[in-house]
Amino acid sequence: MSFILTAKNPNSIRAFLLGRVALPSVLLYRNLFKRHKIAWGENKETLVNYPLGSIGHYMGEFLNQNEIDLEPKMENHDLFHVVLGYSTSLPEEAALHFFLIGNGKGSRYPFIAAFVGFLFFPEYYDLYIDAYHRGKNTKPFVHWNLKEYLNKNLVDFQKSIALPKRLQ
Repeated sequence: MSFILTAKNPNSIRAFLLGRVALPSVLLYRNLFKRHKIAWGENKETLVNYPLGSIGHYMGEFLNQNEIDLEPKMENHDLFHVVLGYSTSLPEEAALHFFLIGNGKGSRYPFIAAFVGFLFFPEYYDLYIDAYHRGKNTKPFVHWNLKEYLNKNLVDFQKSIALPKRLQ
């Protein structure tokens, strides 16, 4: 999953405390609500072997650079990081969820994650508003079977969904 918060690397006290709740809540969410979902059967090593420039290859690089593993049944989340350009800091995680809400993802978790992110990091209000509007202005894709796009060129995919540039 996409959280880089350890006792050695907290962004702040509030980020550290939130990190103690965030990752376990994501894993609990997966276990409770993603039981029906089939894992992609991919990992960092298989992803970096996708063609250069592909979403799959960039996902593998993203996972390696951030020293995280691909969580089974939560693979879309890391794909969203790669396609949308949000980092793994907690404010950027919240922004990613604001984008997903804007793009039509209606499950509870993005709303909870966005609300908690705003609650803990209200100074990133402009980032969250920008992310939400980017989601609204992007062709809805959050419900697609995204594993099918791992071979697709990242830039071509971003163009095909009319992804606006980030203001923040």
